[in-house]
Amino acid sequence: MDIGSGYRWNVPVLTYGFDRSFLNYFGSNGITAVEDAIQILNALPPASNLILTNYPLSSQQFNAAASSLALQDLKSSTLSALLEQMGMAAPSRYVFVLRQWNPYFLTLPYENEWPSGTIPDYIVRRNFDPATQTASNSVNGSLYTGEVYTTGDSGVNYMFVYDADPFSDGRSIADINTFTTMGAFYTGLTYDDVGGLNYLLSTNTVNYETLLSGIASIGTNSFVNGARRPGVDKITFVAQPAGSLPGTFLPMTNQFTDTYITNGHSARQQLRRVTTQPDFLFSADHSFHRTGTTNWINNAFLNNNPTGEGPGIIQPPVVVAFTKVVGTFIDNGNDENSVQSSGFSYGSFGDSSNVPINYPTAQTGNVSMTVQVLLQHANKESDTFHNFEWTTNSQVGAVYAFQTSTNLSTWTTLFRATNNI
Repeated sequence: MDIGSGYRWNVPVLTYGFDRSFLNYFGSNGITAVEDAIQILNALPPASNLILTNYPLSSQQFNAAASSLALQDLKSSTLSALLEQMGMAAPSRYVFVLRQWNPYFLTLPYENEWPSGTIPDYIVRRNFDPATQTASNSVNGSLYTGEVYTTGDSGVNYMFVYDADPFSDGRSIADINTFTTMGAFYTGLTYDDVGGLNYLLSTNTVNYETLLSGIASIGTNSFVNGARRPGVDKITFVAQPAGSLPGTFLPMTNQFTDTYITNGHSARQQLRRVTTQPDFLFSADHSFHRTGTTNWINNAFLNNNPTGEGPGIIQPPVVVAFTKVVGTFIDNGNDENSVQSSGFSYGSFGDSSNVPINYPTAQTGNVSMTVQVLLQHANKESDTFHNFEWTTNSQVGAVYAFQTSTNLSTWTTLFRATNNI
């Protein structure tokens, strides 16, 4: 989004919880990893008091053992997902954005070749300096450049952004789910991350906003809904009370003071918000995914920008689902030895010499087993992955043979899979 068009939460307390799939797959260690990420955000001072220079240009470190196991740090991935769902896109990804195609990109694709007027007529910049709030090619002090890339057969044009110095490290936490490095973990937020939060949540950033549904006044029947509002300054995540069964929840009431602008002056009202389900629900699924932006509310019209894409507010529910299966590629060719496994697993690790936790941790009894398969035909350019899940009667250590048949009488084994979870 352009500066001034960002989306944010306008309540100071957000709740979180874990569904049954997360609890079954990641267990108590996974809960700890997620809550460690949440604690980093909860420990931040109010946005208006953030001193950007107190935060490093890089917080990335590496664990060699985790890298050899192709592990992605669950805590770091959670922190990145939280920032995204607080309104922050991956900054280095949007240093340049292709706005409109021009044929000269075929011969002049690189930034240093673009003729005058390319920006902003054909390319726009959507990364902003945290201090000056002006469009910038740098993230955490690292300079990025780009090229317009055109695929051969499909004719799709897109912007490829990359670090101008391959030895620098400008990745922010908001970047890491877009640009994953196995074995990397992050000790905290970076300069660029806190700069984004400072802008979105600061009391100096005033937008016309409506309140979330489910909010009511304390002591009176009426309250001011639509109004010009400063940022809430500080967001705190709290656990939604758990129900008697795993993955179920009890209602929770939070009271807060809402500040709005009327007749050029600040006014306050006491409000309460009841949540029956977590604002942020952490889950486990066949692939990493999270809630999109379709339920975000665009208040551009209310902010005298009728054709704009913002500013607006974020509203629940948010679901963040982490991968619980390593992708398996099956080459259905003449060579039976061409079966390969690829992908990554989530883990928990740091700078200690302790063996990384590799999810899922050991389980006993009948557990779910998921296999992801791509059968690629020689006469087709691409196929889609399909997931098969056994939810019962799958003992740990059980071996399954995956077979094909043309007559349902004679069967050929493609590969075998062992349930190791």
